[in-house]
Amino acid sequence: MKKGILFLLLFVILGGGTIFTYFFYAGEIKNSLQFDDGRFVSIKKFVKQGKLESLQQAKLQLSLISSDYKTDSVTLLSDQLNETAMVQAKLSLKKGWYGSSEKYLNLISPDYKVEEVNSIKEKLVKATIEENVQKTKTYLKERNLEKAQIYYAKIDTTYNTKKRAFLLSKIEELDNETKINKVQTLMDEKEFEEARDLIIEIDPKYNPKLLSELSEQINEKEKIASLLDNDGAIIAVVEEVKKKMNDPDSFEHVETSVFEKGKNLQALMKYREINTYGAKELKEVQAKLTKEGEIKKISLK
Repeated sequence: MKKGILFLLLFVILGGGTIFTYFFYAGEIKNSLQFDDGRFVSIKKFVKQGKLESLQQAKLQLSLISSDYKTDSVTLLSDQLNETAMVQAKLSLKKGWYGSSEKYLNLISPDYKVEEVNSIKEKLVKATIEENVQKTKTYLKERNLEKAQIYYAKIDTTYNTKKRAFLLSKIEELDNETKINKVQTLMDEKEFEEARDLIIEIDPKYNPKLLSELSEQINEKEKIASLLDNDGAIIAVVEEVKKKMNDPDSFEHVETSVFEKGKNLQALMKYREINTYGAKELKEVQAKLTKEGEIKKISLK
């Protein structure tokens, strides 16, 4: 009797576990099917909308569906997605929306209408190259170096080698010209060290004579700058003028222009002073100086 009861208990326990396992997995399968059903419906809606974002979402959702779920229906839906993406890629290409066309093409399965898809890709590559070439040329004409470099970098390597090299030479030429202009600006701003550093970056084969002249100009302008006070007046000339003034304290610098003349410097300084009648008077003085700043000749106007 006791053995019979024990046997019955074991049967219930073991059998009950099997029954529990069965219902558990059955529930999981049911949930999985419900999820796939929901995804399938969503994918159909996304594909029907046909927009890029919708198709991207459809592609993602399609990858999450179970491999054994309605295989034929999923294949058909996948083909619909591919066809829609291909049609939109063609349309975007026709309208010149090359970025969008490429994104649509990326959604198409590798084995779907391979020849037709490859044909679209080839047309897209050619159109993109032409666009980037034209934009590079446009920005070169506008002397916009930064944008010309950006669009040149986008030109596909399959583009004609000689034409590509020609565009690069024009970009390098503009780069050198831009740097030369910057060197001249830096000299005017008395940033002589920066100007020297920038000259080093210029292609030495580009107008060697001009580069040599610029280097000399930097040295000369730096020497001249060292002769000037904070107001831009030549210190030695100011000192000499003040010696002959009725009221040296009334000296007021207006402007000074300095230029090279042979081995010397020629300077013209305008200034104001209070004359013997107590009135402010505008005067000019010319001076000839050595490049070290020594006065060789000075005359009042």
